Amino acid sequence: MKTIAEQAGVTQATVSLCLANNPRIPPATRERIQALARKLGYHPNPYISTLMRHRRQGRPLKDKPPLALVCAQRTANGWREHTAPTIRDMREGAWERAMLRGYRPQEFWLHRDGMSNERFSEMLHARGIRALLISPLAEGDPPPALRWDYFATVCLSVPLPSLAITTVCNDHYFSALQAVRECHRRGYRRPGLVLHRVHQLRFQGRWEAGFLVADDMLPGLRLAPPQYVEDWANPAALLAWLKREKPDVIITPAADAIMGPLQRAGLRVPDDLGLALLACPAPGDACSGVYQNGRMIGALAVDTLVSMVERNERGLPAQATTLMVEGQWNEGRTLRAPPKAD
Repeated sequence: MKTIAEQAGVTQATVSLCLANNPRIPPATRERIQALARKLGYHPNPYISTLMRHRRQGRPLKDKPPLALVCAQRTANGWREHTAPTIRDMREGAWERAMLRGYRPQEFWLHRDGMSNERFSEMLHARGIRALLISPLAEGDPPPALRWDYFATVCLSVPLPSLAITTVCNDHYFSALQAVRECHRRGYRRPGLVLHRVHQLRFQGRWEAGFLVADDMLPGLRLAPPQYVEDWANPAALLAWLKREKPDVIITPAADAIMGPLQRAGLRVPDDLGLALLACPAPGDACSGVYQNGRMIGALAVDTLVSMVERNERGLPAQATTLMVEGQWNEGRTLRAPPKAD
């Protein structure tokens, strides 16, 4: 920092404020100092930053730098207790990686006490938190409108069209294509995709894209039209689709919701109908399909966030980026066995 100050012709205190994006320093000065710091290869250390902040505040350093895990679900425990195992695993993977990287993960609920996004931002800022990992959003909720300039932020989500923010997620397109390929390898030729209607909106058609493009890649396929379920408790439309389209395998993220109607219709899995899951809960699960590896997704999100913190990046990027994790195939027992290798 001393070298930066000497070359820039300013004090070390000014350099420190510029690197912290302090609004008291004119933007042009901040940009000049930050450009010089990048040129000189300066990388702030979060431990030192925390130590200096505590010294300025006259408090002893007791804790590691904090990293906020923000639950954006409808309840305070909505991330920890989410019905989807993959989403719960994201939280656990993020927590473990934050600890491994020397940070102190702290959990916060976005809707705590009914507070506004502005008040929530000020509360975190006052606690010295500079890094946010936001959970998957509740179904149908828009992205939050936080004071992004306060924080380095990563969201566990597919790209958000209305917000230029760094996101980390499963490669849903690849997962669907992978599922169709595995079904084709086992001799299935009439795959059908079954999704809850909210999946179409949440993942912006990525599962459908991977499913539909397989028609041009794999010989002999006769794709059934995708079926969207409005309410899993009312399977009449699903059963009518099965009778009309006669798929030989169903590809879906919702095995539990599908199994009941199939059993009531007298269909046995995999004897009468194959079943491939787009989000297997764990490796070795009884369902054949794609294991998204939520722990890896959560860990990668923290690695990305820590890199942003150490580069002293705050605010929304000029161009959004998304990191996608490919799923792993889980053999399971709900599809026919693959052909034996020659």
